[in-house]
This record gives sequence, C-alpha cells and structure tokens, in this order.
Amino acid sequence: MTFKQCPELHVLMAISLLAPAFGCKREASEAPESTAAPETEPSAPEPAPAPASDTPEAPASDAATPPADKPPGEAVAAGEPTPTGEPTPASGEPKPGAAAAAGLPAPLHAKVDESCGRDAGVGTSALPFALKTPEGKDISMASLRGKVVLLNFWGTWCKPCLKELPEFDRLVRHYKKSGAVLVAIATDTEPEKVLEFAKERKISAKLALGGEDLAKQYDSPNFPFSFVIDDTGKIRGSYRSYKPECIGRIEQDIRTSLEQKKR
Repeated sequence: MTFKQCPELHVLMAISLLAPAFGCKREASEAPESTAAPETEPSAPEPAPAPASDTPEAPASDAATPPADKPPGEAVAAGEPTPTGEPTPASGEPKPGAAAAAGLPAPLHAKVDESCGRDAGVGTSALPFALKTPEGKDISMASLRGKVVLLNFWGTWCKPCLKELPEFDRLVRHYKKSGAVLVAIATDTEPEKVLEFAKERKISAKLALGGEDLAKQYDSPNFPFSFVIDDTGKIRGSYRSYKPECIGRIEQDIRTSLEQKKR
C-alpha cells in the first residue's frame, strides 16, 4: 500500500510507532473515497421462494361450491336433493284432472254456451215435493238427497217438452253410474199418456205426476223448464223454456256438481 492511499495523519502515527508493517483503518467519521457500497451487518438470509407449481392450488373453503346450473348467490345445502323441476301440489289443493279422478266419463257435448243456465233460482234450495209415480209409488225431493238431479217439468200436451225429454234422458243416462238422476215431473194427472210416451221413447227417467201446483211455485211462464240440483239440494243451473243450444251447459253443470260431490 502506498502513502497516497492513507491520510497524512495516519502515516505520521504509523511512522512514530515504528510499526513494522503499514495499514489503513478508516475512522467511522471519515467518508470513503471509493464508490464501493458501504459495509453493513450481515442480515439473516431470506428464505428461498417456493417453486411455482404448474397447477395452482384452490383455496381451502368450508362452503361447498354451488353447481354450475344454480344461479349465482344461491347456496346449496349439503345433501340437498337435486330438484326435478316438477311442482308439488300444496296441501288441500285440488289436483289436475279432477273429472278423471272422480271417474266421470268423457263429455258428450264439446260446445258450452256460457249465457245459458242463469235463469231465476240459481243458488237457492230446490222446493220440497212429495208426488206419485205413474206406478203409484212415492217420490220426493228428500229421497233424492245425495244425488245430482236434473229436475225437468214437462207435459204430454207440450210439443217442445216431447223433444227435450229424450235428449235429457240420453244425457243423464251417460252419468247414471256417477250418481246423476233425471226426474221428469209431468203436469198430467193420468198415468196412461205418460207411460205410453216413456215406453215409446224408451225413457228411463224417474217419472212423477200432478206437478202443476209445484211448477206454479217456481213461477215459470214457459214450459218446459229445468234445474240442475247438486247433492245438497242447491240449484246450480236454471233453464227456462226449451233451448237446444244449452244442452252443453247443462252437461257442464252436471259434471261440476258430480266432481264437487266426489271430493
């Protein structure tokens, strides 16, 4: 080492001490002439970073990952059954196909005129009666309780009545096993003409005689007239005079009353 590298003071001190060898010890206050980085206390070595993996690990989570077909934000509980998409009917709610469940046959008439069946008497109780059949047996409104009744007022003197009654007989015969019955109350008091017509047209309805006074209580100006009466004795459809276009609505009233009776 040359003297240029050491301060003069140090040189003098070194000479005065007659040291056998030369050296430079830098004081803490002195600034280094060299541009080398200052010496620092060795620090603890930083841990080497873990080698990166080709496939990143998914963060651990206690919550289950919702399935792809669930909308965002909808949680899926553990063990939750997979929805089938079929709605479950609420308790007490009537199931679809009530007519089929009630065991009713297919309807005979597809066309239903909603303007029919709204004549006087709908929603009231059918009037009580006690009459005689052409065979001399008793028939009453009370004996028909629990059945769905098509109650028809007619007479052998009434030409529209003679057209309507066979249509009604065919219709109600279709629902006889389901609990429907046709009761045809004639104004006639003599059984001969009534039985003759019933035999000629093969009428299977329950027949009654002497219904003039009962017909007057219903205050209908025209014959024939009819009511659909449910199993509790309530009038569900009222039809005054002969209206062929209303046969579909009469059938609908019968079917509705039978469906409600079965529930």
